[in-house]
Amino acid sequence: MKSLIKSVTNGKSVLILGYGREGQSTLRLLDQCCPQLPLTVADADPLIVHKHPELNHEKLTVITGPAYLDKLNHFDLVIKSPGISLFNSGASFVPERISSQTDLFLRAYAPQVAGITGTKGKSTTSSLLHHIIRTYTSDTLLAGNIGIPLFDLVDKITPATRIICELSSHQLEFITRAPSISILLNLFQEHLDHYASFRHYQLAKFQIALKQQFNDAFLYDGSDVNILKLMEELRLPGRKFPVYTGEFPGNGAGISGKNIVLRSSGTERILLSADHKGKLAGTHNLRNIISAASAAGMMNIPAAAIAEGVATFTPLEHRIEFAGNFSGKDFYNDSISTIPEATMAAVTTLKKVDTLILGGYDRGIEYNGLADFICRSGIKNVILTGPAGERILGLLKQFKKCNPAIFFIREFEPAIEKAASVTPAGGACLLSPAASSYDRFKNFEERGRLFKELVSRN
Repeated sequence: MKSLIKSVTNGKSVLILGYGREGQSTLRLLDQCCPQLPLTVADADPLIVHKHPELNHEKLTVITGPAYLDKLNHFDLVIKSPGISLFNSGASFVPERISSQTDLFLRAYAPQVAGITGTKGKSTTSSLLHHIIRTYTSDTLLAGNIGIPLFDLVDKITPATRIICELSSHQLEFITRAPSISILLNLFQEHLDHYASFRHYQLAKFQIALKQQFNDAFLYDGSDVNILKLMEELRLPGRKFPVYTGEFPGNGAGISGKNIVLRSSGTERILLSADHKGKLAGTHNLRNIISAASAAGMMNIPAAAIAEGVATFTPLEHRIEFAGNFSGKDFYNDSISTIPEATMAAVTTLKKVDTLILGGYDRGIEYNGLADFICRSGIKNVILTGPAGERILGLLKQFKKCNPAIFFIREFEPAIEKAASVTPAGGACLLSPAASSYDRFKNFEERGRLFKELVSRN
């Protein structure tokens, strides 16, 4: 990795774009590899130098404030943080000069990496795959979009290390090399405020397959119409393995008899029993399990370790998480749900939901299907909040037969109080917003934690 960094920066003017957690990690590694290299750091925060004294260095130039994107074309190499969207910024840039931690990391370590992306399920699948591998060997690392910068792994990697990377669309859009094992879980409308169109978002995700090499492996949802449509249009260099949650023909992963198997050229490898034990519920999680188990198999993890890893994995917080029983009512926190498909999956998984809490920041995604689902679901109460909730309210009013009692309460705290009060004793209340949290929260974790605090007072 360090030799690659020296090579790609040699004789070039370099800009670190964004100085959050990943930008700080980039500066640390560049300082290690190229201590004499002059660098420029650009960030929107005008107080960034005061917050980070390490930026007061003679070799560093710092650009801050509203014009921090104005000079992108002045640099030979721009190492961009994923949180910065260039497509809607109005900034002029040369795509070939844009790189990232993800791009540079994969150039160095792609043969050792299993990369996971998708609109939903990537954190669960990445964490599950890492947990499975750890049941067999301690020489494995997890990083990426899950919160650990990839460059922070460099000093821990051996030639035998199995690396698991959770990858967002923002991390993937400028890569030149994809992981040797790539998983694309699904493609739904998301992040439309960061992309020119849904198609641009899909193509950013699809770099995880397009930038693979011959004989790399691409695992994908064999029933996702958006993925299948793109696969008809685009030529992919790697081997293709569709993932199913039932019996299937040809190559791929899914159910065969009493087992979950990985099939290639007519040869089946048993990964684990189809009636395996585990805490991940729902069809969407079965697909996550099969994807993780398949990748583990490709990384030469034995079936016994795969079965043990699936059985002992603890689901992540904020993902159909049981928040507790208070006043005889069950409360579930699914704050990770920022799209309609995730909400529908949560309701289907729990089977009986008396009160559903929806809404938040409105990014313009399609809610017609969700409104129809709610009206047919048997849910007794729907609590709507925030701008997205207000738009969903308008859609629900268009249905002549929509049985739930519907309440629109703009602010989050009183909305949760109302949800708790209308949920009957013995019933279940689910927070699964189908919307981003950015109307008032820093992230979905903050929203989920407040929900759990509020219902615990019930």
